[in-house]
Amino acid sequence: MQDTSGQSVLPEYERAERLLRAGELKAARAEATAGLDEHGPRPGLYLVLARAHEAEDDDDHDAAAERAYRAGLDAHPDDLDLLAAYAAFGQACDGLEHPGRQSRGRAAAERLAELAPDSPQARQAAGAPGPKPPSEAQIQRHDARTVLLPGVAPAAAAEEAAQAAAAWPHDRRLAVRAATLAELARPVAAPARVVLRHPYAVALLLAVAASALLLTVTAFELPSWLLLAVFLLSAPVRQERALLRRARRRALAGLPVEHREPAPGAPDIPPVSSRQKAVAACAALVLVASAVGSAAWSYSRSVAYPHYAAAVPRTFHGLPQLGDSPVLNIYAAILSQESMPRPTDRLLAAYGEEGSAQPAVLLFGFTGDLHDVEPADVTGVFREGIEMTGAQVTGAWRAAPGDLGGRVQCLTFRSFLKGAPQGACTWADRGSFGTVLVSAEGVSRADIERTAAELRRQTLTPGDAGAV
Repeated sequence: MQDTSGQSVLPEYERAERLLRAGELKAARAEATAGLDEHGPRPGLYLVLARAHEAEDDDDHDAAAERAYRAGLDAHPDDLDLLAAYAAFGQACDGLEHPGRQSRGRAAAERLAELAPDSPQARQAAGAPGPKPPSEAQIQRHDARTVLLPGVAPAAAAEEAAQAAAAWPHDRRLAVRAATLAELARPVAAPARVVLRHPYAVALLLAVAASALLLTVTAFELPSWLLLAVFLLSAPVRQERALLRRARRRALAGLPVEHREPAPGAPDIPPVSSRQKAVAACAALVLVASAVGSAAWSYSRSVAYPHYAAAVPRTFHGLPQLGDSPVLNIYAAILSQESMPRPTDRLLAAYGEEGSAQPAVLLFGFTGDLHDVEPADVTGVFREGIEMTGAQVTGAWRAAPGDLGGRVQCLTFRSFLKGAPQGACTWADRGSFGTVLVSAEGVSRADIERTAAELRRQTLTPGDAGAV
């Protein structure tokens, strides 16, 4: 195994580092000293020796730590890890008791900034947070993407990555790359490979598809459960994420626990390009615009209702409109006490021969804003009312609503007092509600439906649907 400078990593260094992490400070110092005696000045051994003295938090050990740092820097003056550790050690000491040590710590920090101003060690010594490092998933995607170039077989890329990881068995990044490419090489992972190679194009395509689905469901008032198709559209993305997580777990499980030394020359992650940012912004804009548009459209539709110009005809089927009728007066009193939401125009008319006790056709109802009323909830109101009077319902059915839409419920019944058969059809939509009552003596259900539909159509002239 090698360190970042290409030299072999000594077994003494690995053991000393392991002992230092375990808190066995004396044993770590002994192991590091033995390594220096046998192999000569090595920066890693000096670093472990100095840190093992420093961890004792004692004046004598602090002096020994400084001697180890300075001996290591005498042999390796440009070692970034030694400079960073010595700078932190010197700057953390009491300036009144050890002004020289503190000054030398500042000098080490300045040297570090001169050698590698953008390095993590320089930022640590300067106390600057620096740019946010890329996440492990970003590094993983970048490494796999740079290998899976067009024309490169996934199996060949996975084999090459496995060989590199075997040559550097302690390198976490190489291990993750090898496990990732092994997962991606499987035939079932073809959708995940597309997502990994073209993440921004896939994001834009999915945003457009999801927006089209959302707007289609809204436009045609389709069942909202159809939006679950988004999970099918995003299946490749979810497969890619699951595959990457599984590869990271496999790689970390196979790494040695005692020491993890990275291979030299690991490439940096390039920043996101302007084009990629533009594509991601377009995808986000498409999703936001479609969601806002769909919500506004749905709300506008939910508060919209049919506007009618309502006027009862003067005659119907050759029968004149009755100006006064006891039955008409009863329904007029009922409508005056009706608690339906926001009625605007009352519909009330009776048709028949003058002087007859019972009109041949009776209409009562109203138009108005009923956008928040479900038609199915109110078409049974008339039946409930007549059953409360003791009338016997002899038949009930649902009729076609016709051009005006809504819901139409019809029934036949016999009144409690006279027992004369009668028929009625009640309609309800989000802009009107009404009932047409006719004599059912010798009249079929189809005739009752037709009579009610004709009177409704003659009374209501639809306008544009609008919001409140």
